[in-house]
Amino acid sequence: MGNANTLRFIKRFIIVGLVCMVIGCGASPELAEKSHQTKRVILDTDISSDVDDVGAVSVLHALADQGEIEILAVMVSSGDPWSASCLDALNTYFGRPDIPIGTVRGKAVVHESKYTQKISEAFQHDLGSATQGEDAVLLYRKILASSKDGSVTIVSVGYLTNLSRLLQSSPDGVSDMNGRDLVAQKVVQLVCMGGKYPSGREWNFYQDASAAVHAVAHWPVPITFIGFETGVKILTGSGLKHPTDPNPVRLAYKLYNGLTNRPSWDQLAVLYTAKKGKQAFAEHWEVVTGQNSVDKDGSNRWIDGADRKHAYIRLAKPPAFFAEMIEKLMALPLTPRNE
Repeated sequence: MGNANTLRFIKRFIIVGLVCMVIGCGASPELAEKSHQTKRVILDTDISSDVDDVGAVSVLHALADQGEIEILAVMVSSGDPWSASCLDALNTYFGRPDIPIGTVRGKAVVHESKYTQKISEAFQHDLGSATQGEDAVLLYRKILASSKDGSVTIVSVGYLTNLSRLLQSSPDGVSDMNGRDLVAQKVVQLVCMGGKYPSGREWNFYQDASAAVHAVAHWPVPITFIGFETGVKILTGSGLKHPTDPNPVRLAYKLYNGLTNRPSWDQLAVLYTAKKGKQAFAEHWEVVTGQNSVDKDGSNRWIDGADRKHAYIRLAKPPAFFAEMIEKLMALPLTPRNE
């Protein structure tokens, strides 16, 4: 009995210490700041054609474990029939099997994936197919309608198909507001990995160019764009060679490129979302404001000084600095959280 009491005392001591750290009892200003700035996030991903989406999901869960992000839902913009179950397998592995998953309906961009089916078959999940996921637009409407005004951040790291259709959605049994008005009232910001700055043509925009044109032009709240030119310099993935326990992130990178480095576009978008507004990270990037104009072929060009709520970021530290930070986050959730 004495040993049991001692163990209980130690556990309580540890818990109290952690609570004090979170609320700022003797903690650094950064920790106190973090505890009050948890971002309520919906991730929209085309998880299928590239592996940085898997890296982004891993970073998302790592930041959720640290209390910086609350994951409200994940949406799939890819028409790959294995994308949703792969995503469900990742969420389950990281101990959050009940995160709602929305899937694109109707016409969608489809590419053969090197890893989605194999991840789905190798790791536990309960989503049998893409059709078992909820309609992404309907799920967006449900979550936004039930949220406080200005409380939701959307992070798009894929095609803008779901976002364009959300804006065009009509009032229904979920909300008497149309999609654009619902976004305007409930969403505080959109962080979008898409485009190239100050101009260029990038995958996420041109794969569904009409959706990109519509969403960027009509989105009613601020958008921060993470461009091709930033993430392409941030190389991560090779560090996943070291863990040997079975895990879906490592397997995805092994199947995609043999556990070599890959640009980190999507991970940077998630990282920026969590760290935006934190004083300790203010000098990590430069924010350029203006207007993003997307043409019908999916190319884009930046208009300086325009009166729009658009911005894109430039890295203010070396790419290797961000690579180290991101790869550490990618490695954190490599042990299942549900065991």
